[in-house]
Amino acid sequence: MSITLVYTFSGTGNSLHVTQELQKRLSGSELVPIVHLLGQDTIMTEAEVVGLVFPSFCTTIPIPVHAFLRKVEFRSAHYLFAICTRGGSPSDAFDHINVLLKGQGKRLDAQMNITMPWNHPLGKEDLPRTATHERIQQLESKMEEKLDAFAEIVLARDPYVRPDTAATIELPWWGEAMTSLIPRSLNYELHRFMYQDLIHFYADGACNGCGICEEVCLSCRVELVDEEPVWKEEIKCYGCFACINYCPRQAIQIQSRFPVKSYTNVTGRYHHPSVSYKDIAAQR
Repeated sequence: MSITLVYTFSGTGNSLHVTQELQKRLSGSELVPIVHLLGQDTIMTEAEVVGLVFPSFCTTIPIPVHAFLRKVEFRSAHYLFAICTRGGSPSDAFDHINVLLKGQGKRLDAQMNITMPWNHPLGKEDLPRTATHERIQQLESKMEEKLDAFAEIVLARDPYVRPDTAATIELPWWGEAMTSLIPRSLNYELHRFMYQDLIHFYADGACNGCGICEEVCLSCRVELVDEEPVWKEEIKCYGCFACINYCPRQAIQIQSRFPVKSYTNVTGRYHHPSVSYKDIAAQR
């Protein structure tokens, strides 16, 4: 039986949950957290079948996934697939991955977008209202159906590349411009700049110093100092928002600082109900 490795990155649990469900359908497959490998200069794999499961960040790939793809060698891989979880927006992630794989003479053989509950804390959306129990169950059922079909495709090593026709959220005009008018590499750099240089976190008076934010931070940027979280400037953020969404007191906020307008003090939080903060932290 050929080796199947599924590399995954997840900030608030959607992608980790999807990976775990996929693993049940791919006998003998192994789940490998991407963050755990990023300290290596070169990442080698001997797998014949390789998968990636990750969330869409601003219509493209997350910062750790980009870093992983710049380091990994897929020489042994005969079949590459990817699953992108998203809140409903169109995604350019697969095309960006293919650009990064081109240097190895590789490209994705199969790909699938899966819509999961919205978990982005920026914007005016009240996350608990958009991620109700009924909504979560509805999306869970659809996710399982899609995974059943996709797992059969992967097991058969069949090609599966289709246009994305299932997006449920329309991008604003500037979002459309980013995905269609500028190079994918520039789109990624703009997204990286926003998450790493324009977003600033703080803990308000509801913080009780429990330390969950420090434990769950995948970039190891958060440190508790005198029982208060500090976001270290010398360490770059991954933009996963695990610290915000797993805070049990909703004490972590994003500062409103031009050009970022934050509503985190009046909106809710979301993480996948079956994925604990310890599950997220274990990716390190």
